[in-house]
Amino acid sequence: MIKITDINLYTGEELIRDAALLISGTDIVYAGKKENLPHEGENLFLGGENLLLGGEDYKITRSIKGGGALCLPGLVNAHTHGAMVFLRGVASDRTLSDWLEKVVPIEEKFTRSMIYDGTMLAIAQMIATGTTAFADMYYHMDAVIDSVLETGIRANITRGSSSEEGVDSHKGWFADWDGAGEGRLRVFVGLHAEYTSDEKTVAYAVETAGKLSTGIHLHISESLFEVEGCIGRRGCSPVEYFKKYGIFNNHTLAAHCVHLSDNDIAILGEAGVYAAHCPVSNMKLANGIAPLRKMEAAGVNIALGTDGASSNNSLDMFREMKAASLLQKGSLGDPKAMDAEKTIKAATLTGAKALGFDKTGLLKKGYRADLILIDPDSLNMFPGVDPAADAVYSAQGSDVTLNMVNGKILYEKGEYKTLDIEKVKAQALQTAKELNIV
Repeated sequence: MIKITDINLYTGEELIRDAALLISGTDIVYAGKKENLPHEGENLFLGGENLLLGGEDYKITRSIKGGGALCLPGLVNAHTHGAMVFLRGVASDRTLSDWLEKVVPIEEKFTRSMIYDGTMLAIAQMIATGTTAFADMYYHMDAVIDSVLETGIRANITRGSSSEEGVDSHKGWFADWDGAGEGRLRVFVGLHAEYTSDEKTVAYAVETAGKLSTGIHLHISESLFEVEGCIGRRGCSPVEYFKKYGIFNNHTLAAHCVHLSDNDIAILGEAGVYAAHCPVSNMKLANGIAPLRKMEAAGVNIALGTDGASSNNSLDMFREMKAASLLQKGSLGDPKAMDAEKTIKAATLTGAKALGFDKTGLLKKGYRADLILIDPDSLNMFPGVDPAADAVYSAQGSDVTLNMVNGKILYEKGEYKTLDIEKVKAQALQTAKELNIV
């Protein structure tokens, strides 16, 4: 067992000061006040059994003193394209259509090994900045799977399919890898977008997801150009188009959802769609502001994502939380439009559910031990009056001192436990040179 003490624990539901955690295997078995922590020799109710704490199989193998650190559920990046880290800075200050013209020709050169190298670099940044799970949509997803299983992070993977052949590729990944890595890996069916997929491909994606009993991850209404184009091509919005083919009959993770009519919002809300809000990317590409208040009121579940590093340019979810909250406050003229607790929920529990993970996103008994510690000595976190607000408005990824997924420490005090960061950086630099990016 791992014991963590002397922390301010934000469980996702409440703040517990001077708290402690006990972790057995992948699970949290105690989360509460330090003074109530079971002691060695006491009984601990776990998995339907009364177990003697300190018995042969339940000894404390590691004791961590947090020194007043803020402990949060691990952050969930609900929409990204990991290997796009190679394109960071390549196409700045452009509209989405102009950005695609610059980025796509480079992407077409990506090989499997390049995707692996890029994803490893992306995971390194995510781990160091507090992300414990991410939804990745890209190419050569077998390479992404390798990097996820190797590093210990949690992930949902899909290919951004624009053909029936692309949709088909998910069948093998689902059969071989869904639930792998002690439940750390989920496979959904990926569909890129309305403007890249014909009717047969959309219908086939719906059929495939239904047969596999899995979810669908796609882009919807990211730009006004996309929506106006769809209306011109099909006489309806992207949301209305996808509804016609039954997309929302499945568990749906819809990235962006910026330009939505009231009818679009009603459709998404009725279906209980999970929207991956990517505020920094949407602002950088001048795509607009998602109507989160209307969406939430209609029943849409709001998660947060960074999108790819080419359009963000960071994978730091603390930056995303602050941007999401402030953007809603400023645009609506309401300081309570997206408060700190609601923002953390979007970046943790709702994100975990969006990716198809149960028993993650909260720090309580019976949940997976996906958690992070934030440095209490960081100057931007002083004096720690309101830890939840500090996490959203003050914290930054560099304040993270520990990242744990499924009860395994991946990163601690600047040291990676599951990857060789210098090797990852060197290989990524070599790949960038091969692509003539640097």
